[in-house]
Amino acid sequence: MSNMNGSWELCQYLHWNGETESDGDDSEIRSWLCGSDDISIDDFNESTGLQLNLRDGAFSERGADFCQLMFDTEGIQVNDYRPMSGRVLFDGRVGSLIPDGVPEYSLPYPVGIALRYGDGDTKVCDTIRLINDSLVRQLSVVTDELYLDRIVLVYGRVDAVA
Repeated sequence: MSNMNGSWELCQYLHWNGETESDGDDSEIRSWLCGSDDISIDDFNESTGLQLNLRDGAFSERGADFCQLMFDTEGIQVNDYRPMSGRVLFDGRVGSLIPDGVPEYSLPYPVGIALRYGDGDTKVCDTIRLINDSLVRQLSVVTDELYLDRIVLVYGRVDAVA
């Protein structure tokens, strides 16, 4: 999506977790993985140290002193996040980040959800969307079909690319 093209600097971060009460019905899990447009950034913490660059269906990150909890390319929760690059798959107004270097066995793409990682125990969906003038990135994670994590990163535009 061309209006997302450009460089974006991290300005806010929020992480929360919980559990699902789903009984074999995967609709709640699918909904969680898809993320949400209904985001209020009032409760977010200021954060810096990560830049996301988007251009022509590709993305890359640069990081400096970013020390927040994240999920890496192998679906592991880490405190020493390493920036990644890859491609962006768009479905309407939402883009899914699909990084390079994800193990081949963990790249399922179920209909309607482009997972960036899914090894059977852990599913990670990494989406971006524009909300007002901000780029909002959501990492939505389900572990063991029970445990839910969501990390939301809010980026402000540094510069645009046509």
